[in-house]
Formats: sequence, C-alpha cells, structure tokens
Amino acid sequence: MWRSLDNFHSIPEAFFNVSADAPDRIVYSQAIADSADPQFGPRSWENIDARRVRRRVQLIAAYLSRIGIRPGDRVGIISSSRPEWMEADLAILCCGAVSVAVYPSLAAHEIGYILHDSGCSAVFIENFEQLQKLRQLAGEEIEIPATEERPQSHARVAIGRMVAFDPVEAAADVMAMTEILSGDELFPPAAVPITDRNSLASLVYTSGTTGPPKGVMQTHGNHLSNVRQAMVSGLVSSGNTIMVFLPLAHSFARLMGYIGFLTDCALKFPAIPDRRSSKMHPDSVTRDIREGSANILPIVPRILEKMQEGVIARGRQRSAAGRVVGATVSAAQAVYKAADIEDLSFFQRLIYQLSGPIRRLIKLKLFGPNFLYAVSGGAKLNPEIARFFDALGIIVLEGYGLTETCVATNANRLAQRKIGTVGPRLDQDIEVRIAEDSEILFRGPNVSVGYFNRPAATRASWDAEGWFHTGDLGSLDADDFLKIEGRKKELIVTSYGKKIAPEPIENQLKMSPLISQAVMVGDGRAYCCVLIVPDRLHLREHPAGQAANLGSDPAVRALFEAEIVRVNAELASFEQIKRFVVLDQDFTIENGLLTPTFKVRRREVSKRFAAEIEALYS
Repeated sequence: MWRSLDNFHSIPEAFFNVSADAPDRIVYSQAIADSADPQFGPRSWENIDARRVRRRVQLIAAYLSRIGIRPGDRVGIISSSRPEWMEADLAILCCGAVSVAVYPSLAAHEIGYILHDSGCSAVFIENFEQLQKLRQLAGEEIEIPATEERPQSHARVAIGRMVAFDPVEAAADVMAMTEILSGDELFPPAAVPITDRNSLASLVYTSGTTGPPKGVMQTHGNHLSNVRQAMVSGLVSSGNTIMVFLPLAHSFARLMGYIGFLTDCALKFPAIPDRRSSKMHPDSVTRDIREGSANILPIVPRILEKMQEGVIARGRQRSAAGRVVGATVSAAQAVYKAADIEDLSFFQRLIYQLSGPIRRLIKLKLFGPNFLYAVSGGAKLNPEIARFFDALGIIVLEGYGLTETCVATNANRLAQRKIGTVGPRLDQDIEVRIAEDSEILFRGPNVSVGYFNRPAATRASWDAEGWFHTGDLGSLDADDFLKIEGRKKELIVTSYGKKIAPEPIENQLKMSPLISQAVMVGDGRAYCCVLIVPDRLHLREHPAGQAANLGSDPAVRALFEAEIVRVNAELASFEQIKRFVVLDQDFTIENGLLTPTFKVRRREVSKRFAAEIEALYS
C-alpha cells in the first residue's frame, strides 16, 4: 500500500486512493471517557474505518469550500492530538489550502503571532480554552518581533471563521464540527486541485528557542516521501498500531498521523477527559497508553525521564512490592552493565533470574500487552535513560529529524540499533553530510523548501546546492549511524577559547533523582556554572529536603555539590562546573521556559535568571 506513495501528486489523492482500496480498514481507535467520571471511570474504545473517515473528511472539505477557502489560503489548527485534527488537516489540503499547525499550549499572543505571520483566513479550534485566547486577541495589537527581513512592529490579528471541535458558546463566527459532520454535501475527490508534489501543504512554526518562530514550508511531496521512507526502513511495519498523544502540531507526531491515514497501519488516540480545556492530563494519558497498548509509542525524552523516575520511586517504597521492584531494577541494571556475568554476585544473578516476571510486569503496567517499542524523537535522548529501559526489556529506538527535514531522517531499528546514536538514514534518497566544523547537513525529497516570508533566514540555512544546514553537530560511524554531539549555537565558548557542548553534561546531572532540570552557563566567562531545578518530590525523601529555602540551606547544597563532584570527575578541567544556583521555580510550558516539545528555552532562561547568573560570577 505504502509503496505507491511516490506515484501520487498530493496527500489527498493518496488518502482517497488508499481509503477506496480498503474501505473497511480501521484507520484509528479512540478511547472514550466515561461521562460520569471522565478521569477514572471505565473506558471504551471506538473504532473508525476508512469509509467513515473518508466521509468525514469530505464533509469538512465541502464546508471549507462553501465558506470560500481556495488554493493557497492558510487555515490554522489549534488543538491537542485527536482524530479531528487529522481530518481537518486532510480537508484543508483537499481544497488546495495550507494547514498551519499551532500548539494548543501556546499563550494568546504567541498564537496571534503565528496566525498573523501565516495570514490564516480560518481556524479550527479545539474548545472553549482556545476560543478564549482568540477572543482575547480580537481588537488588540500584538508585538511582531524583529527579524532579518523586518523591524519590530505591532499589528492586529484577523481571526476569520472558526470551527470548534468541542461545544463552545454560540456565535456567528464559530461553527460546530458536529453540525458540519451531520451534513450531506460531500467534497468530490476529483475536485482536489493539487497536481504538483511541490505544492505547499503545511506551515509548521519552529519552537522559537533562538528567536521569533519561523514557518517551515512543507510540501505534499515532503510528507509523502517521509511516510514512504519510514515504512521502507522498517521503523514502522505494515499492520502496526501507533499511539498518538504527542501534539500533532509537531511534525514527528504528524508523520505518525499520516502513516495511519495513508498506509495499512492504525492509530490510537487517548480519551478527552475535559471538553473545555486542552490541558494534558498525565494520569489519563498514561492509562490510555497502557489500555490502548499500541505496538509503537512515539515519545519525547522528557516523558521517558519521568517514566524512569516513576519506576525508581516505586522501587524506593518500603512496602514489600516496592522492595521487589527495587531489587528487580537493581539486578537488571547490574546484569546489563556487567562485562561478564561471572563478575556479578550470586545474589545478583539469582535475583535477576527470578525477577523476569517482574520485569515483564513493569513493561505491562507502563505500555500494555501489545507494546513492541517506543520511538524517541523531538530532542536528544540521554543514553543512560535508554540503557535503563533496555535493561528492563523495554526497547526505545532513538530517531532524529527536524521540522525542516519533514521530519525523520535517521532512526534506530529493532534489528539495527546502537544506543547513543540516532541510527542510520531511513532510506538511500536521504543524503547526509558532515561539514568541516562537524555540522550535520541533509538533502533529499523530504527536506522542506524554506521559511515562509523569510528569504534571508532561508538563505542562511539552505545553501546553493540544496543542503539544509541543521545547526546540530554530529559524526557518522563506520556503519553510517549518526551521533548527535550538540548544537552549534549552544556551544559554550569560555573566555579562554575552550568550546564546551553543554547538553551531555546537563544530561549527566539530570541522571540524579534530585535534579529535574540543569542549564549550564559560561559563554564568554572564565569558567562554567549551572542553574539547577530540584526535583522536589525526590528531595522530600531526604531530611535536608524539608528546608524552607532549598537554595541556601547548607545541607541541601551539599546534596547537589555531591552530584556535581560526580559529574565533574568525568570531565576535562575546562568543562567542569565551578559554581551552581538552585532555582525556586520549575521550567514549564506555561511559564515560557519550555517549548511545547519540552525543550529548554535557553535564551529565556538566561534572561529570566540574569541576576542569579551574574551572582555566580561576582
């Protein structure tokens, strides 16, 4: 089925052909929350076949056509991951329009910037929370940050027509998705106007960690090529089920969404326990991951870190069950790290042999009975976390890709994996090159065509030969496995001219259960320091963790000093951390210190904690 994707001109053409060939195929299943107790009540799962999905897409596309959406128009989608997101996206593309993906966790002014920059003429919104944000923008001017092409300015945001997935207040400018889906006018597949794979399909805005977000222009051919590349690589196999809970506004999740809609794989979506808010409910999602038990779980490293912390915390409990889990984890780690099984004590070997059922139970409790492996993307995975899960028999395949490469270029596979790398290329038509300064460059049919209305930024990242310069530093081994070694722009260059990649050092610090986040500083300074966000839950287990002021209490500081000594022991003298500060607030999406994909906004952290940083060098 997926082998024919190179023959289609557009994503809708592929979708209509695939759905016609197998109308009874289950495209997706969604968990349905109990109306009386959405969070903890019993769940059911609703299966939707290709015939029904096709009709839903045609009804939405017909509505868009009626309200005047034409080829080239931009239409936004502000929603968490749910089936309607994918159906709205396909309907937009049926009209020849361009979908603009917007994270639902963004603040109103950030959404306003994207809608203004992209020139959206209509918007799909998830619920009342998103409607409130757009109402807040109505009639207000927002700041438009300066770029290479334009000075800073202010502008009003034109919202246009809205379609709400969930019930919101009745208004002339808001249409209910339920009303659209109850109609009978179907958009004809033959009316899809796209005949060129180079036609623009979507704008996905970068996370804005290093400046104003840029709209990455992804074509129909980019997406179709990447679906084919993911399938031919064996990263995903025919008939697999895939859980999609990561934001579909991120290209990594949307790749999985297209795999479900354009191949014979099927998607699973979590329940929606709250129809008024887009806030993620971790307990609800983890339950659906376990009960839905898809074969493949796309995930980001931060969530794996939290899962690891949960398993370790369970093993520290003083109950009999906690002691069993603790012994199981400890034995598994010892066996995994041992060069020779004979190096282990008799007790360690015995515990490992007896604890096989417990290891399987941990896997079952996290992922359910059908789980095969997780695919980690969106940020660099700490190899120690991958090894932790590997020791428990839980396979995590790390991959790599950027919004600009639409999306995946490399990935480990079941039969072809090396922890600490992001694997080989998905297919031979993805070209990779390591520049003289170790920057990773890509070229291929999946690589996007530039930044929307940002010619200077496009020229800075795409060279005359079509190579996209990722800004990431890396190397290739003899087997073509790619290793990511840091960000070019995030290198710390001390006043002595020493260059330091902070991320591997930060990851080693975060291996401590006491440390939630760590950000190294030291650019242009004589030595390196670190900002530490404590893991308050684990810190409470220590008597010192009860201190009123964690940042200044000597006993608390001694705990963190010990962790820094541990990490410094493996570093060159110029890389070592000389001083640190314990911060009194966490990094979250809501306070603007994390991106929607849980990456640290380093510039914002440096700005927010400028006084604390200066104090480290005074």
